[in-house]
Amino acid sequence: MSNATQIADTSGPVATTAGTGITIISWFATWDWGFLIGVVIGLAGLAISFANYLSNKQFQKRKDQREQEEHELKIAKLRGRCNAGQN
Repeated sequence: MSNATQIADTSGPVATTAGTGITIISWFATWDWGFLIGVVIGLAGLAISFANYLSNKQFQKRKDQREQEEHELKIAKLRGRCNAGQN
């Protein structure tokens, strides 16, 4: 009788593992893989677009700083000419 009890005790984890595996496989089989792949591609495109936006924002800020410096130098030169003409 103890042999029967041991067999029953060891079949519990095996049955649970097999049942879990079958459940997971059947769950994957019911998914619409084309839709999921499309969603992943869409999210990847969104991430790339956001990264591009951040990069462009950074470069635009640097460009604006350079243009502001050039503008200030140009104004300083013009004021220097005007001041020289008034003296």
